[in-house]
Amino acid sequence: MKFILVFIMLFMTIAINLPSSIISRLGFQADYLIAALVAVVVTGLVQHKQLFLIVLVLLCSVMANLPKQVLSVWSLDPDYFFAVLVALIVTPIGAKISGKF
Repeated sequence: MKFILVFIMLFMTIAINLPSSIISRLGFQADYLIAALVAVVVTGLVQHKQLFLIVLVLLCSVMANLPKQVLSVWSLDPDYFFAVLVALIVTPIGAKISGKF
């Protein structure tokens, strides 16, 4: 099963990066391939929860450290990402200290 998941992810990654003329000749639209790739990646990350948390912490860290001008274009506030980052780090520590983890 792991082989099939890796094969599908690699196939979609390569297919997305092909020129649009080749993708259209194969009968695919790039939007559908991107959506399918995102779905497969999220499914793989949810399956492997530790990797998902690592990726989530990295994403929140990068987003919290982006310049405010970049985030204002997307109407995002870096303080929210910082709060989520702190919660992601503190929650497991609190659970381990309390003995419920």
